[in-house]
Amino acid sequence: APVTPATAMHGPEERPRSPSPPAAAAAAPGPAPSSAASTTPGPAAAAAARYFCTASRGLERFLAREVRARLPARQVEQISGKVFFTADADLKRIKGLKCAERLFLLVEKLPPFQLPRHRGKGVHAVSKYVIGEPQKWLDVVSKWKSLWNLGKVQECSLDVAETGIKRSTQQESSQSKRPKLEVDKPHAAQTGHSHSLNEGCSQDDALMEEPPSPAELPNPRSEGAASCMPFRVSCRCSGKIAKQFTSQELGRAIGIALSRQMGWKAELRNPMLEVYVHLNDVHCVVGIPILRLPLASRDYIKSAGLRSTVAWAMAYLGDIQAGSIVLDPMCGLGTILLEAAKDWPNAYYHGIDNTALQLQMASVNVCFAKLESNIELTRASVTELPLLAESIDVVICDIPFGKKFKITQDTKAMMPYILKEMVRVLRAEGTLVLLLSQELSVDIQQWQRPRGQQREEGQPAVQEEQSSAPLETAGVKDSAAAENELSQVKAEVWASLIPEGIFPVSLGVTEASIHKYKKIPHNVSDNVDMDLGLHSEPPSD
Repeated sequence: APVTPATAMHGPEERPRSPSPPAAAAAAPGPAPSSAASTTPGPAAAAAARYFCTASRGLERFLAREVRARLPARQVEQISGKVFFTADADLKRIKGLKCAERLFLLVEKLPPFQLPRHRGKGVHAVSKYVIGEPQKWLDVVSKWKSLWNLGKVQECSLDVAETGIKRSTQQESSQSKRPKLEVDKPHAAQTGHSHSLNEGCSQDDALMEEPPSPAELPNPRSEGAASCMPFRVSCRCSGKIAKQFTSQELGRAIGIALSRQMGWKAELRNPMLEVYVHLNDVHCVVGIPILRLPLASRDYIKSAGLRSTVAWAMAYLGDIQAGSIVLDPMCGLGTILLEAAKDWPNAYYHGIDNTALQLQMASVNVCFAKLESNIELTRASVTELPLLAESIDVVICDIPFGKKFKITQDTKAMMPYILKEMVRVLRAEGTLVLLLSQELSVDIQQWQRPRGQQREEGQPAVQEEQSSAPLETAGVKDSAAAENELSQVKAEVWASLIPEGIFPVSLGVTEASIHKYKKIPHNVSDNVDMDLGLHSEPPSD
């Protein structure tokens, strides 16, 4: 069977519940197009262009798969923190990317700049190297304007198709304005220097107001374009070049040289065009941001919890199918449920949390996103879930780190019991996806090892402890019994799960890992136990 974008993202088994065109579109990743948009012919497709998106470290592989499936894109290339691709999709479809932080039109991607020995010539040489030929700037700016023109035409045509009445220009501009959103900085901005032509205002910090209307943009190919294109340069450098020059020096030099060569006017407060430059030991990337707000700033989430791009990646790993029952037993503000329900709307979602305030904020988020019919919230403990055994198809959970919200219990000590309850409600062949801190990730990988390997590393088995010197106090006996019970719980959990991958990700200042598991049937788990040595002693020498 041919591989479509939907099957590439979710697998070939996912099918819509009804054969109608709108339902078929809903099964594919991303927001489903409305019936009016699917029946009304739209404007011509956008011409192919070269783009790149920034991504949190560890999410590049997910973003590369997404652009191939959702757009679809070609010539996809991923490096640390960025994914480059070529696509002829319109702006509305590109804005639907869920795993990207920011979206840029690529001006050029060059090899790393070779620093001259004489520092005085270095700044001029860097600016000349970055700017290059003027024609490519005219071509990219022309494409940038055409994207906004095309997006404007599509909005108007969709509005006419749905209502039959075209809104006035004043009403349209007033309704299109969105409030400013405060978002977390991507991890890439945490390393190296970052400086804009406007001192103290970097690209990630300076979120400009609403994008200019296409009618306000000058034609970059006209004679007057050179003198009326307000712009700003945001420069970031790291590695060897950052030790010799500051981002402030390079950003100012590039801005001055670009203004002289193109005739554009530097505008620091509210420019129409922003130029992004990233210099390091691997490459030199120059681009133009297409949107003023990051793609990671979701307009359907009122109170942000977990980073939305990481939440979407966890939902993607969950292999959610049409009709699946998805559980987040520690849902918090419900970010994972919101991301999953938006992209996989034909599933059922259940969120559980033990904190009333968290559930209240999650309920506000669900209502704000208009997903009340998709998501149900319940207050309960994660170690005593009010659900039947093997009643859930997918369990996705962000185990609290204790960074943003205070944890009253020791997560490490409770983790075996939390996993035991998740495994109990998960059906056979179901999927378990966990976001863990680095410490918990290492501990869980240790728990998965057979007893024989743990002994070789100097960790004595529980039975050996029990066969040592006689226990004299009741407190020591209780401690040994609790340790034995904990060991049995761990063995029971890992007898039912098969690991399918560990994916390190960055949460900004915190590093974490996404763990994916599959629950195996009971008749298979017995054989796996013997293979792993969970219920047998290692052979003696």
